[in-house]
Amino acid sequence: MSLAKPTHRWVIPPFDAKRAAALGRALDVPPVIAHLLLQRGLKTASEMRDFLQPSLSQLSDPFDLTGMHAAVDRILAARERGESILVFGDYDVDGITGAAILARGLRRFGIKRVDCDMPDRFAEGYGISPERVEEAQRNGFDLIITVDNGISAHAAAERARDIGLDLIITDHHTLEDTLPPAVAVINPKRDDPGHPAHMLSGAGVAIKLTTALNGTANDLDIAALGTVSDIVPLLAENRVITALGIRHMIKHKRVGLAKLARAAHFDISEVSSQRIAFQLGPRLNAAGRLDTGHTSLELLLTECEARAAVLADALNKANEERRAIEQKIFDEAEEILQAFLTEAQRSIVLAEDDWHQGVIGIVASRIQSRHQRPVVICCRGEDGLLHGSARSSPGFNMIEALNVCAGHLVTFGGHAAAAGLAMAPDALEGFRTAFEEQALHQLGPDKIEPLLEVHALIGLSQINSAFIRCLDCLEPFGQGNPEPLFCAAGVTVTPQSMRILKEQHLKFQVRQDDTALTALAFRMAERYFTQEIPEKLDIVFTPTLNTYNGETTVQLIIKDMRAAA
Repeated sequence: MSLAKPTHRWVIPPFDAKRAAALGRALDVPPVIAHLLLQRGLKTASEMRDFLQPSLSQLSDPFDLTGMHAAVDRILAARERGESILVFGDYDVDGITGAAILARGLRRFGIKRVDCDMPDRFAEGYGISPERVEEAQRNGFDLIITVDNGISAHAAAERARDIGLDLIITDHHTLEDTLPPAVAVINPKRDDPGHPAHMLSGAGVAIKLTTALNGTANDLDIAALGTVSDIVPLLAENRVITALGIRHMIKHKRVGLAKLARAAHFDISEVSSQRIAFQLGPRLNAAGRLDTGHTSLELLLTECEARAAVLADALNKANEERRAIEQKIFDEAEEILQAFLTEAQRSIVLAEDDWHQGVIGIVASRIQSRHQRPVVICCRGEDGLLHGSARSSPGFNMIEALNVCAGHLVTFGGHAAAAGLAMAPDALEGFRTAFEEQALHQLGPDKIEPLLEVHALIGLSQINSAFIRCLDCLEPFGQGNPEPLFCAAGVTVTPQSMRILKEQHLKFQVRQDDTALTALAFRMAERYFTQEIPEKLDIVFTPTLNTYNGETTVQLIIKDMRAAA
């Protein structure tokens, strides 16, 4: 067996050399950069130039969104009458950041009393409820504005109407057949799919509303947190918000974020979309997964360094606890799967009473990534129902499947990639069968083979420091704008260069014609011990710059490899 037996099936798109070269000349970038931009749906040099140079001027007029005029008029009336406003967010990063943005924007606009709240994940579940509407009225609020929720809150909206409490809904989730009754409903999905704001996160919608109120887009650093963490496509306005938000984060060093970055063992001046996704976001999420999201919300709003340090430390500890719980559930789930998962099975539905409701979503994502099937992970909630987190796989529309399986469910909601649901315990087997039928219908019976989307075939001679720095202009990377993966074909491995690092990783040198570069293959040492080393390899990699002892060199991070044809 060859060391280079690939772990994925590689998909390499065709390269239109003539078109890429012409666009490259117009943009003054290498043709391969133009090729990458074409893959992101950009067609003209003007569109590509905007992509490479994000600016506030690229954000559309917030009043273009349906419902914005009505919302602003009602908030203006609240300011004139000295009314109190409750911002009702959510317990995940998008809902927390959106609430912080809107609270700050309302205060900037001149609203004297603005409070924030959110549901308890375990006692209430997602979204605003009629009981929360009644509580808001008892506490003296005149207007409720939701953030990152509300588009399906018909009962809560009807209760607000009945008791005379005004409600504005701001959300970004999938629309239902009818809208809840409200003074205004702002959801970019009400507008044309071609609108640049169509795929905004909840935090992005909050930015739109505060921009409409105050005339400028403030708190973009907070919005970048919500946008990256909610895994919306980092294209169009999401890209602008994230790129400018990261610059703002680095320049202004908001005290709460600076302390949270320090707890995560990096300086906020080194922040990136990847650090948001894997270090800041999980820590902000940890509070709402284990308890409530109020700690994270306070961290974003505080201006006291001492208090920020205490809150950041608490979130860091909560994240460590979350990781331990997550790993335990993941290990138990994998043990169960070993007993019954077959190659023919299209889906995975698992349930255990004592799994932690706040963590099963992360476990579902990990199980899906490992087994490349749509996954639903469930546990028993305080209400006695099984609550589940669902994650999709390529080619599978989760919300369509759940619509078909709705007869087995008490409630569900989400979108094509992810969803939440609840069912009676005795409905589990019926749901499992129906969900498997949907997976078979959508995915077909063919063998499940994980795909690796390679963005371009290039030669090693094309890779140098200038090329890698040119790639940096494509940042921030994330959903819809992935970090580029390249393939180099027929590279020669220098056998004597092969080293094992920490008994897990491979380090070796590859050569193509006159170019020799160092390659690192993380967690691939086992392949070296059990498989042969071919003379020539095809490799898939990301190129990086590595600085050591003051010297910067090019390094290839291997994602997969196979014996060259």
